[in-house]
Parts: sequence; structure tokens; C-alpha cells
Amino acid sequence: MSFARGKFGIEYTRRPTDEKSHGLRWLFVLIGILLVVSFIIARLFTRQPPTRIEPESRPSVPSAPSMPAPAAEPMGGTNRPAAMPSTPPAAPRAPVVPSQPKPVKPVHPPPSPPDPQASREAAKLLDTVRQRPAAERILLEKLAAAERQGETVVAIDTIKRLCDRPAVADLHPQLWERLGQLNMQLLFSERSSPWTARVTVKRGDSRDRIARDNRTTGAALERLNPNVNWSRIRPGNAVRVLQYPRAVLVIHKRLGFADLSLRGNFFHRYSFSGGAHAAAGVYPVTSEPGKSARALLRSLGITFSPENRADLEMFLAPESSINVSDQ
Repeated sequence: MSFARGKFGIEYTRRPTDEKSHGLRWLFVLIGILLVVSFIIARLFTRQPPTRIEPESRPSVPSAPSMPAPAAEPMGGTNRPAAMPSTPPAAPRAPVVPSQPKPVKPVHPPPSPPDPQASREAAKLLDTVRQRPAAERILLEKLAAAERQGETVVAIDTIKRLCDRPAVADLHPQLWERLGQLNMQLLFSERSSPWTARVTVKRGDSRDRIARDNRTTGAALERLNPNVNWSRIRPGNAVRVLQYPRAVLVIHKRLGFADLSLRGNFFHRYSFSGGAHAAAGVYPVTSEPGKSARALLRSLGITFSPENRADLEMFLAPESSINVSDQ
């Protein structure tokens, strides 16, 4: 539609249908531009800074407070110290040192408690120390120290070395007697000894069978294993045995003492009475009637104290022997 001056004033005429209109198109373009501009302005004003996400495993470390800058001094003023911050700076953390495992100390069996009789015997041996040669004096002092501290193995070794020296021949009877006491103490202690071993119980084993297999006695097994109930032993249990002792008891009729040896080495000395008419010779100990250790000693007329007799019967198993000497 358009306006024009006509015959009757201002008149309008209709636009032909085939004529295109450009005003409506520009209107839509303007509206689109306004919408885009308004959207951009809204995003700019409503935009927020991105949130920083810290990892969980990262510990938060407090930052050290910053030191304030000193104020400018006026002309002619005095030097004043700068104000210190109210909160002291955080102390530096000590480096973490990994804990070291504690060293494992080797386990040693505790020494035997000192024997009062041993202390008295050691004191007797030291009565004449000053009159001995230097080598023997050192050994005697070592023996006395071992006796006081309860070191049985050291004392046994020292006595054996002293018995090999003629300079202390007058002390040999005391040394042999004390050596037997220490051997007995070591045998029935919790320490290992050269005369014992540990064996594993097998199916069908009993106290007597284990004693027979190791050529010892049931009394020795009971004394070496005081906490074992022999009626309830089972396969796999471990017990201590006096293994193949090959015990020999030498009776010195004139001297009045008897020496017991195990595996060919001196073990203990016993005193006895009687036996003056016992014939010299070798008397084997067997399981036959009248051939046990008790029966043989009775037939020889040799008497030991009840305690010593029990010890000898414990050691003198079948296949042992009793030797009678005229000395």
C-alpha cells in the first residue's frame, strides 16, 4: 500500500501482490540482533570465576604470614623498630624419619645360678693361689670367677686344663670331685650337653623301648624329662635321652672311691665303703637275673649312699660294666 495526491486529495493505492516488501525483513533482523546482544550482556554480568578443586591427598600447608613493610620515616625522626606480626611464623616441620626395626638379640640360655658350695670350693682353691706359677694362678682365678658367675661350661673346661698340670697335683682330688659335681649339674640342666640328645617319638614307642634303643635306663629318661607323662606320649613328641653312654664304673678298693666314665671320659667320682674282699676283674651289667648293677654291687660287698646308688643304677644300663681295681 502507498500514499499519493489524487484527484480527491491524499489517496492510497494497494500494492500489487507481486511486489516484495523489504521492511518486514529488516524488522526481524533487528529483533534478532537485540536478542543476541542482550544474551551476551547477561552472560557477562552473571559469569563467576571457576572453582579450584584441590586433590584430597594433598595436605593443606598454612602459609607463613607476610612481614609488613616498614613505614616511611619522617624527616628528622628517630629510628623505630618495625612492628612484629602478632602471630609468630610457623615452625618448620621436622623431616619424617622411618622407624628402624629393633635389632633382635640372640637368645642365649640363662646361666645356672651360683651354688653356695661352689663358692666355698672356689675359696679353698684360691687359698694357695699366690704360691702357684703364673699359668696355674691364672687358671685358678678363672675357675673362681666362673664358679661365682654360674658359668658351668667354662668352669668344667678350666678344671680339665688344671688337671693336666703337675704343678697343681695336690689339688687334683678336689678338682676331680668338683668336676663330677659340675658334670652332673650340666647334664640335668636345660642346656645341651655332650652326653644327651633329643629324639622324636615314633609310633609304638614307650619309655622302656626308647631307653633300650638308646642303651640307657628308664630312670635316666624320667630324670631328663621331668615334665613328660610317659603314659600319654604321642608320635612326633621330642624327648631328651642319655644317648649310648657306654658307662663304666671303676672301683678303686684301696683309695676308697669309684670313678664313673661316660663314652670313655671321666664323668663323676663317688665314695663307697666295703669291698675289701672283692675280686679284681670286669663285671658286665646285663638284663639277666643277678647281673643288674644293684645285684653286682651287692655281691661285691660294695656299699654306696642311697643317693649315689640311685645315680649309679640310673647310669649303669645293660651293656655297661663294673671294673674292680686293686688300687
